[in-house]
Amino acid sequence: MMAGAIAALGDENLAVERGIIICASDSATRLFARKASDVELGVDLAQVRSPVRCAENSGELSDDEMTATTNAQARGKIITMIGDHPIPGPASLAASDALDDFIQQIEPGDIVIVLLSGGTTSLVAAPVAGFAQSFASPERAQAHLANVSETLLESGLAIHEMNAIRRRLLRWGAGRLAQELHARGAARIPVFCISDVIGDDPAVIGSGPCSADPLDPASFLALIDAYDLRSTFERPVAEFFGVIGGGMVPEVADSDHPAFGIVDYELVARNADAVEELASAARRNGIEHVSVSDEQMGNEAAELGIMIAQRSAELARKLPRGERLLHVIGGEPVVNLRAAYESAWDDDEHSSIDEPMRGGRMQLLALNAALMLEQVVHDGNRDATRVAILAAGTDGRDGPTDATGAIVDFSVPTLARRGGRVPERDAITGRSWFPLEASSALMKTGLSGTNVMDLVAVLIDSSA
Repeated sequence: MMAGAIAALGDENLAVERGIIICASDSATRLFARKASDVELGVDLAQVRSPVRCAENSGELSDDEMTATTNAQARGKIITMIGDHPIPGPASLAASDALDDFIQQIEPGDIVIVLLSGGTTSLVAAPVAGFAQSFASPERAQAHLANVSETLLESGLAIHEMNAIRRRLLRWGAGRLAQELHARGAARIPVFCISDVIGDDPAVIGSGPCSADPLDPASFLALIDAYDLRSTFERPVAEFFGVIGGGMVPEVADSDHPAFGIVDYELVARNADAVEELASAARRNGIEHVSVSDEQMGNEAAELGIMIAQRSAELARKLPRGERLLHVIGGEPVVNLRAAYESAWDDDEHSSIDEPMRGGRMQLLALNAALMLEQVVHDGNRDATRVAILAAGTDGRDGPTDATGAIVDFSVPTLARRGGRVPERDAITGRSWFPLEASSALMKTGLSGTNVMDLVAVLIDSSA
């Protein structure tokens, strides 16, 4: 990312006599900070104003370190804020305020480099001024924002749909960061993105802090109605969104706003890169047939697991003996958490010592794939015993668990039952982690530091 930033500035013949300002989020800043002392920028790094990095606390920091970091104590030139994820809370509000303080340092003619990556929507989430001013305290407005995020997460919307709704309410969403930087006199805003969304749309990544909102009011309301969300919003939010009380949909800047004219985007990492690297590794290791899906996963995780297992079993029938095939799929499935909550609530037989919800998208996909492979083998397709499916999140953490994902085959459900689990029930009650742990199928790699969505790899081995 650092090299890309330097190259982009050099290509544009941009002078950086007074230094560079960095407004960064998540893993992107770690890369910049690590390389900043090694690379010649053509400027005195002492002139670089203190950038703000916002990260998610995933267990890497102790309580003392987290407190110190949240209080924005500078470590060198990097001010690190620990935001809340996936539901924004007080730490996200503090990070948003720190970002605003940083923006106030900008002087006319400054170049502001924005390093943007997944999680930004929540990590620096705070309500837009028009909403926040309706409440006696910022904390009350933040609580309503948190409720919106929780409601959308539970509804099973894809990330681009959630962000299309959330960015109307966000202080820095829908291009508002670029507008504020433009108002302060920024000359250029190079944005370097790590994409965690299908389609790699800058308006979706991090809810588009430097991008115009492409939805007009009618499309915004149509999206809300497509998921029957009007009645799920708390009254102040519903009024602000214009879905009750005869109000209007909150306005956002048009794409011809001058702020967007000084923004340049460069995509530095995306899901397709991870997919292709996995496929290349398979080729280097001598797998005879390697293919990559033309489509990205975006449907419901459980349904995808079943479909992938069914198609893999059919491919296994056709693969000649002595050969191996690897098929790679990228994307980000969705999970209807509300349905899982309801199933877990109704599940009176389940042990009370289990967490009501423990798993993630990839674990749910993997468990359903394993159950389908078991069924196919039971129905007589012995070739399906040669199928193994890896499902993993590229950030190293699938859901609020210690697992990256799982590697499964037809034997996993049987092993889970021997461990005291009922995998069919776990699959519908949001407890996919437990049977996968009982069957030793979980994949635990540790955090990768970068999120470019998820990967599924299907291996069919007819060589044995």
